[in-house]
Amino acid sequence: MEAQDLAQYIEPRLYDIAYSWHTADIPFWIARAKQARGPVLEAGCGTGRVLIPMLEAGVDAEGLDLHPGMLEVLKKKAAAAGLAAPVHLADMRDFTMTRRYMLITIPFRAFMHLLTTEDQLRALRCIREHLESRGALVLNLFYPSLARIVEPGEEERVEREFAHPETGLPVTYVSVKREYDRVRQTLRAVMELRESDARGYAGAVHRHRVSLRWTYRFEMELLLRTAGFSRYEVMGGFDGRPLERDTDEMLWTAWKD
Repeated sequence: MEAQDLAQYIEPRLYDIAYSWHTADIPFWIARAKQARGPVLEAGCGTGRVLIPMLEAGVDAEGLDLHPGMLEVLKKKAAAAGLAAPVHLADMRDFTMTRRYMLITIPFRAFMHLLTTEDQLRALRCIREHLESRGALVLNLFYPSLARIVEPGEEERVEREFAHPETGLPVTYVSVKREYDRVRQTLRAVMELRESDARGYAGAVHRHRVSLRWTYRFEMELLLRTAGFSRYEVMGGFDGRPLERDTDEMLWTAWKD
């Protein structure tokens, strides 16, 4: 994600409103962190949706993110919970830590913000360099189904309707426009977070943009091999099922041998 993308990305103060409902993956990340039996680094930690529960579970975990606003929100949330949050303002494509880790994670599809093969390889190589021997990288991502790619991108689509976590008032998260570039394998979307007032009328509207690069299964294998990972596996979801459908989540583990 470049500087211009950061400026168009969802505001840090709104991130948790839009995504705090997503908790189904957290037990998986905590379990993997505990199994690592060593220090953990989360790349793309954002506002701490995963990192803070890890710290609460007693995991020796750190985080990095290139968005300073996200890290400020994370620090405030951690302090409110009585936690010390060791986080670093850094880019997963090029960072330097004094420690080496038994586990490095990239949850919630954050790897997909890397829009070029060069950036993907830079990140994978840098991460591998920061792993202990026999340490692992775990990340999840998706590639859009054919049905999604060919759908009309100009039509609004309601992604989720929920209650504001602070006010309890209705909020609608809407995909306003989607552009699937099948050559560059990128999705560029315009999103709106629409709040309602106490009477049910339309209130504040917050618009942002998101750009993602999807990667297919065997392309990901080549990326991992090129970055120096000789051993890896993929699952089709957090429940450990095999990858069989284009609607599955791709959950990768790659080891540094």
